[in-house]
Amino acid sequence: MTASVGDVLTPDAIVVGATASDKADAIARVGGMLVAHGYVTPAYVDAMREREAIISTYLGNGISLPHGTSEAQHTILQTGLAVAQFPAGVAWGDEPARLVIGLAAKSDEHITVMSRLAGVLEGR
Repeated sequence: MTASVGDVLTPDAIVVGATASDKADAIARVGGMLVAHGYVTPAYVDAMREREAIISTYLGNGISLPHGTSEAQHTILQTGLAVAQFPAGVAWGDEPARLVIGLAAKSDEHITVMSRLAGVLEGR
């Protein structure tokens, strides 16, 4: 069975009008939401920071998709998303991120979730 965005994102895992002082703060915000919803352990948030230090998770068009390193798979309890909208933007390299989507995915489920998420973001 493949997971749909509706299976991994609940309305209470979405925050509109959030603020963050920087991208580390924004990652902590969505990471904390993933922890609070039982998707990951707190160690996964550290892995999200590690991933960002290796390579930016900024996708363009004001969207960032922070997620953990592959070595952190054991800290993921179930596939899930957390979304925070930052109206003022958060500096993320050369551009501000206004939508930050925290992703935690078991095994290869991230491929399906990301594909369906891309469709939602494109309005399909």
